Amino acid sequence: MTDKSITEFFENDHREIDAIFEGLSYGNAAKDLSLFREFDRRLERHIRWEEDLLFPAIGAINPMIAQGPVRIMKLEHEAIRHSKAKAKEAFEKGDLAGSREHCEAVKEVLTQHNIKEEQILYPACDHSLDDQAVKELFAKINTERSL
Repeated sequence: MTDKSITEFFENDHREIDAIFEGLSYGNAAKDLSLFREFDRRLERHIRWEEDLLFPAIGAINPMIAQGPVRIMKLEHEAIRHSKAKAKEAFEKGDLAGSREHCEAVKEVLTQHNIKEEQILYPACDHSLDDQAVKELFAKINTERSL
């Protein structure tokens, strides 16, 4: 369990994921591929937490958030996934220039995406979800973490 707010929890996860991503050197294909795979794994877990747990919880309480910010976040997740897949493919081929190009596309969307989540969506979740809903959300996240 955590005593953090939704905003604090998800912002912290963003920072950890960003730190992995920033470790890419585009100079050592094997090392970069390993690091990118960890970035990919962590980002996919983060997106699952949002799409499978957080978004349904807030959508049940506030349908307007589901129709607006959540819908936009899901569309951006798809754009991030698309660029991330291209970057991973380039890393797997040892194409460091191509991987850098696709990673820049990931970074461009991800940076703005995270700002919107941190300044709009997460605070709205903190404001709208009651303590019980937040406890249930974190319990489900902690269960997945232990798998």
